[in-house]
Amino acid sequence: MASIETRKTKGKLTRYRVKWRTGGTRAGAWDGTTSDAYTDAKRFKALVEVHGHQWPPAEDLIAQGFAYLVPGADAASATTDPVEPPAIVTFETFALDYLERLVKPNPETKRKYLERLRVHVFPVLGERPIAEITRREMRLWQEGLVAKKLAAKTIQNIRGETVSPIFEAACLPGEDDEPPLRTYNPLKGLALPQRIRPPREIVEDQREARLVIEAAYEIDPNAADLMLTLLATGMRWGETAGLPVQAVNVERGTVSIMQVLRREHFQWKVIPQPKTKDGYREIPVPAQVMKVIAARCGSRDRDAFVFTAPMGGHWLHDNFYDDRWKKIRTLAEANGLRKRRTMYGLRHSLLTWLASEGVDLTTLRTIAGHKRVSTTFDIYVHSTRRHHPKVKQAISDLMGLEAGPFTSQPHAAEDHRPGR
Repeated sequence: MASIETRKTKGKLTRYRVKWRTGGTRAGAWDGTTSDAYTDAKRFKALVEVHGHQWPPAEDLIAQGFAYLVPGADAASATTDPVEPPAIVTFETFALDYLERLVKPNPETKRKYLERLRVHVFPVLGERPIAEITRREMRLWQEGLVAKKLAAKTIQNIRGETVSPIFEAACLPGEDDEPPLRTYNPLKGLALPQRIRPPREIVEDQREARLVIEAAYEIDPNAADLMLTLLATGMRWGETAGLPVQAVNVERGTVSIMQVLRREHFQWKVIPQPKTKDGYREIPVPAQVMKVIAARCGSRDRDAFVFTAPMGGHWLHDNFYDDRWKKIRTLAEANGLRKRRTMYGLRHSLLTWLASEGVDLTTLRTIAGHKRVSTTFDIYVHSTRRHHPKVKQAISDLMGLEAGPFTSQPHAAEDHRPGR
């Protein structure tokens, strides 16, 4: 790989030498050239790397503004038309072209990326040449998002899913082997804003679970069946609301994830595959909950939804949240449930319960449909008080608190009463 050395001349001027081994191997001979400007050195280094660590051809050197490195090029330019400098590529121009060439994301994901760029990125960076954007600019841009009160998770998504891949693409050669526009991603090394999660947003124990379930069945038994399944399986909303009858195996006591509901262009649609390939999975269901699900399947068609809204068809998330979940939560809180409960927290709740009962992380990852165990454990598993009795007993055993001076002595109890 080519490198850039900073050198000081006798006159204390700074110069930049690009050097590389011919062919990019240790056996290759050293070659190099020196520039007065660091930006020129970066561009030349990228040009060398594109050409396999060989001296670039004369026509490429001239086209990229390095005619002074081509013998006779200056004389020839006096009798020919001047070579136009390369067009300046702005961040917006490059980003739009990048999105146009993306293949993997579905149309809704592309729409989401474009909306983020237009709202949060283009107003600040859109007109800047993508080759000139610095780490300082990216830090100031991120601080601007924080000042706009965007959540840390939202900033993380904008950076990681939308902006950073654009800079990574700018570090690659073009489709016709044009030199890369950048030599590094200016977001690398920039710390994300600290993400502060609301404390205890899960349903923590049996009492709290009972409060939520009883409130749900008092508000709407039909909606309560769906909510009970969310809590008992840890499925995502789109997986549960889109669950077809054919995905239910009563004999095995499981449900399989084979399709999901996803919002595209502001409409919920049935997508015939899960969120990721790890989303394909079979989830065990408690017998009591399976009875509820089996009763709903009844004689329905295999492709019918297990859970249906009052007017037929699948539930819409916003309608369920506003018209059912908020009422369920309010009633449960009035009956003693601590606040800060979210509907998505039901998924977190199940995974936390299973982890506290010693279920291994691989099984937890499979149930959650995650690719990495770290995602399940770091984000979805919360601290609870369910382990306190085990911890207390373990400490008591280790310290021998059942022997010696702590041994129960009924006759000595009188000596320690207040006032004696």
